[in-house]
Amino acid sequence: MRFHTKATILATISSLTLSLGATPAFATSPVAPISTPVAADAVASVHAPRTPQSLVTEIDTAAATPLEAMIEVSSATSAIPHGFNVEQAIAQATAEIGTSRPTGWSQPGECIMSAQRWIRAGGGNWSGGGNPVSNYVTATRIAYDAVQPGDIVQYEYSSDPTAWVTGVHTVLITGVNGDGTFSIIESNNPGGSGLVQAQSNWTPEPPAGFNAAFWRF
Repeated sequence: MRFHTKATILATISSLTLSLGATPAFATSPVAPISTPVAADAVASVHAPRTPQSLVTEIDTAAATPLEAMIEVSSATSAIPHGFNVEQAIAQATAEIGTSRPTGWSQPGECIMSAQRWIRAGGGNWSGGGNPVSNYVTATRIAYDAVQPGDIVQYEYSSDPTAWVTGVHTVLITGVNGDGTFSIIESNNPGGSGLVQAQSNWTPEPPAGFNAAFWRF
């Protein structure tokens, strides 16, 4: 698979060591990825991309995983077990329903930070970071029809999967229903609220220009 220059640059940037973070979800249109930090009071509180509080410029090229490998869907997903206690992770997420936390870059109310917290509560090895793809360096990308409780749904910007743009969102699958829908727990929807809530008949509906990726730790 060949990538244009912009995607190549973004793949290189994804190897930067960053604090984990996320942007709010569900904007009507994507915005350009952030390249330089700005003052916190210049960032809108709802439906706005978050700005890094710190940036380490040391690049570990040896540890970098090619973008092509990261976005490839495994052909054996039905046989891949979870590497953590799914029930314990879901119990942690369930215990937080109705609560809210601060939002902003790397703040605990962000959707991806909450999902990390829940997976780690079950002993999951979620140790990636940096962007919506490299966050999942310790996970396996799976097919839609292989999704099980404990899996993560990540909305990606289709043109630049590694970009933090408005519309990126993360949810935890807690159940697979007989009608093809899912039960989920998510945080920070609406964006800026930091609210943890559950939905019982949910299907992925990424914004225009985005796609849903499915990951298993």
